Amino acid sequence: MAYINFKEERFKCKGQLEKRRKNNKKLFQTFTDDQSILKEYSPWNSYKTEENQCFGHDGIEDEKDYYELCNKDIVCVRFYRCKFNNIKFTKCNFIGCIFEECEFSHGGVVFENCTFLKESHQEIPSLNKYDNFSCEFINCNLYVKFLNSNLAFCIFDNCNVENTNFEQTDLSNVIIDESFLKMVIIIDSNLTGAKFLATYIEDLEFRDLGTSKLDEKSFFDKIPIREKTKEEYEGLYMVYETIANKFKENNLTNNFGEYYYLCNVVKRKVLKPIPKFTSWLYFASCGYGERPEYALIFSSCIILIFAVAFLFTGIEIDNTLVQYSTTGLSGISFIEILKQFNNSVNASIAMFTGVGNEFIQSNQINLILESLEMLLGVVMMGVGIGALTRKIVR
Repeated sequence: MAYINFKEERFKCKGQLEKRRKNNKKLFQTFTDDQSILKEYSPWNSYKTEENQCFGHDGIEDEKDYYELCNKDIVCVRFYRCKFNNIKFTKCNFIGCIFEECEFSHGGVVFENCTFLKESHQEIPSLNKYDNFSCEFINCNLYVKFLNSNLAFCIFDNCNVENTNFEQTDLSNVIIDESFLKMVIIIDSNLTGAKFLATYIEDLEFRDLGTSKLDEKSFFDKIPIREKTKEEYEGLYMVYETIANKFKENNLTNNFGEYYYLCNVVKRKVLKPIPKFTSWLYFASCGYGERPEYALIFSSCIILIFAVAFLFTGIEIDNTLVQYSTTGLSGISFIEILKQFNNSVNASIAMFTGVGNEFIQSNQINLILESLEMLLGVVMMGVGIGALTRKIVR
């Protein structure tokens, strides 16, 4: 019955992010100092900083007219404030590159069959050892199509990703931190171990022919709410619904349940009064089927409410009729009130569980209250057992 502990997951992801950056920085320095190490690559335009450069064509062009760059190994390059416009990279390797404050815009950029990761370990022995030397995108604006590419272990930090497609792309263990995603389409891609931290997702869509892969380590942080408008809530609950359904397709029912719960919490904010009240009852009674403990809390509240009601409608305690008045409780000590309330709670529990209680005064109001509490008790026991069974089966 494990839930996703978002606070703990964020902490672990931040640790992974820091560790990955240190690894990238160390390898970047190592390979830059000794450029002969990476013998399996043929570096082109590598081991330097490109600042304020423009790659591709100006204006807005159709994809078929893009400037194309093929079969290049671009190693340890820091692109700072560069512009990539109307350009297509085909079968290129980007090894340890850093894109900082770069613009991928105008007609867009295509990366087809490109790799942004050096996985193999360079030093001997290399068996079962991996460098995982990845690329970083920092404060970038991306209008891109990644097609059949490898973005594993990449870092996207504070990036604006709009109208971007990830098609048949390896996004395993990618970390997207404090970014903005809008109109992002994912098609048959690998998202195992992917982390989305403090990222605002406005529109996310899976257009799979097969199934994009997720696993237990895939993590989507709670989406921060900005505008608190109906339109925003509608967009956010649809994003949560998309994420939940994708976890369900991957048979990850615990993860599905968590995002299904978040989806309904946000969705409730845009419902009309009657559906909103129904949704609130579903939330309060069992957390949309994902919080069995809510059934216990909700049932306890019902019992306490009826216990108070019976004190005002009449209950027999120690062969004495106790019936409080709405005008006040003068003359009754606090200890006596606690004792009477305790007896009333016991009677309320008996009614809630369907056992019944002979000490509740027989009158029309109490008959109605007794019947109502018994009915609620039967319903809540069914709801609680159902929610608990659902979580245990998962």
